Amino acid sequence: MGLYLSIDTGGTHTDIVLIDQDVHDVWTTKTPTTPGDLKQGVITGIRKVLDESDRKLSDVTRFVYGTTLVTNLIIEKAEMPVGLISTKNFRDILEIGRAYRNENIYDLAWQPPSPLVKRHARYGIPERIDARGGIVEALDETETIAALNSLVEQGIESIAVCLLNAYVNPVHEQRVRDLAREHHPEIKVSLSSDIIREFREFERTSTTVVNAFVMLPLHEHLLGLEKTLMDDGLATPPYIIRANGGIMTFGAARDMPIALTHSGPMGGIVGATSIAAASGHQDLITFDMGGTSSDVSLIANGKPTVTTKSQIAGYPVKLPTLDLATVGAGGGSIAWVDDAGALKVGPKSAGANPGPACYGLGGVNPTITDANLICGRLNPDYFLAGAEQLRSDLAESAVARLADKINLSVNEAALGILEIGEAHMINAIKLASVKRGLDPRGMALVAFGGAGPLHAARIAEELSVDRVIIPWAPGNLSALGMLDGDVQHDFVLSRISGLNDIGGDEIQSLLRGLTEDGAKWLESEGVDAAQHQLIVSVDLRYTGQSHELNLPLVSDLGDETSVARLTEAFHQAHRQVYGYDMLESAVQLVNLRLSAVGALVSMSWPRSTPFNKPVQPQGERHVYMGGKSTDLYPVYRFEDLHAESRIPGPAIVEYTGSTLIMPPAWSGVVDEFRCIQMTRKTNKQGTSS
Repeated sequence: MGLYLSIDTGGTHTDIVLIDQDVHDVWTTKTPTTPGDLKQGVITGIRKVLDESDRKLSDVTRFVYGTTLVTNLIIEKAEMPVGLISTKNFRDILEIGRAYRNENIYDLAWQPPSPLVKRHARYGIPERIDARGGIVEALDETETIAALNSLVEQGIESIAVCLLNAYVNPVHEQRVRDLAREHHPEIKVSLSSDIIREFREFERTSTTVVNAFVMLPLHEHLLGLEKTLMDDGLATPPYIIRANGGIMTFGAARDMPIALTHSGPMGGIVGATSIAAASGHQDLITFDMGGTSSDVSLIANGKPTVTTKSQIAGYPVKLPTLDLATVGAGGGSIAWVDDAGALKVGPKSAGANPGPACYGLGGVNPTITDANLICGRLNPDYFLAGAEQLRSDLAESAVARLADKINLSVNEAALGILEIGEAHMINAIKLASVKRGLDPRGMALVAFGGAGPLHAARIAEELSVDRVIIPWAPGNLSALGMLDGDVQHDFVLSRISGLNDIGGDEIQSLLRGLTEDGAKWLESEGVDAAQHQLIVSVDLRYTGQSHELNLPLVSDLGDETSVARLTEAFHQAHRQVYGYDMLESAVQLVNLRLSAVGALVSMSWPRSTPFNKPVQPQGERHVYMGGKSTDLYPVYRFEDLHAESRIPGPAIVEYTGSTLIMPPAWSGVVDEFRCIQMTRKTNKQGTSS
């Protein structure tokens, strides 16, 4: 099966995983992320893991990369020279938006995010295509060339083109691109019709602009990384994980960087879904806590939730994305006291450099990691398996300065930091689950990331969740999950019509066009035709609604029976999501969708052989959980555990890149995939203790 290599570049650490699928050997490592040049941290980590495994980069048969670069560029609103060409009189759509306030209409201080394109770099050109694709006014090429010339004179290097109704007929957008290539071939051009052929002008424009905004830095990063990899001997095309949980080649990603939002964290969702399913669990809450933030996602019936309504820093992005809620609470989140004297945690993070105070790299602010160290939950001598030493004295000094401001002891302040950080995570999970009509009490919590297992039990208790799953390499699960993704790209075509009014022949014609596009894309990615999977779905709504539900299209809609079945399926889905239906209202078709999937060979998760020998702790450690004294926790090393190993709580399990805290009310058993399955103990009445 070959040698698989994956890299997940996070805000604090870069995780590297190497798996020899033929002999089931696994190597994992972490290196500090290098924000100034992400490539340095990636290459350092790759060379390190190859040295440890005695393997060569030329032996690698699957290479997958994940990075938060795209997301960070948008959040940080870096200064990017980007322009916009729109239909005349539509250049202010980025500022007008939907012409309403955010969800909290009572927030008097709310301000919309400033447009990513300054007004002087937005041009409207004469042209008009109607809603059915007919040309009402021809493109004014003279004004188009003038707009391009003006943008270049301003130093603009990347341009978004979003013309009215181009999702139906892209001919004018394509001509703008041709003119740009003819007169200014150095400019990067993003066409809305190449990125998202879907109605809703503001969201379509926003998505295209975000793509143009991140294109130059992402292009340079991937081009430089690919060259270095090839120079080092990589002989297989490098892939990168994308927002829909699939993967794409670096070449395809350079043309469509918007598809890479939350690239790294999506690997965690894919990996958690896969390994939990192997362990027999289909309904999950995934909880990924890293150094900068925590990411939460819900899995129902073994399938991650997909949304087309995601936002990044307030900017709508309409591409299909695995649904993810992010909270600014990670190991590096800084604790502070506000003007009213209240203790706060996050969203600002100490990052990788200087990092938490205990790293000894110059950080002076108290963080969640410092609090965990003070409370005894981290081993200062075994951080990253001993590769780094944590400074307890620096952590105590940082927390002591904060404790003095709120009249608490150092231990009490540290525990308060942890409780506030956990409250942020718990609220995020509650909102994400209730919003989708899901009850978290019947789900299992899959906790991973460097800090996830430290807080998993406490979060599960607050959610009334009785099962927690800790994957066998929690600190590296996002990197592991990338190796289980398939090549995938999503296509959409808006066609708004009553479901009973549209003809089967028209639907088939539209679907043929989508499937041809999907097959061509997979072929361009080097996927053999035998591996092609073309999955069709439709967005439906009741007439008059402004939101849709996506349903699989299992028949050709060529007769009344198939239309009736789809209509009933929509009523059922609407009842499940919103709690009611409108049986007397007409159902409307809004979008046709196609997921083009190139199914790769699934990764084989390493298994463990049971022994009869009971596992023994390495020692004991005092852990502060509140109250007047500390509790004594036995400490286990994960490498000593095997299938069927039983761990009674309280306990600490130290991994190479993470630490698990198991309070007294919990116990754990290791399954055949080396996941620790934690369950809450029950009292005589059968309720959780």
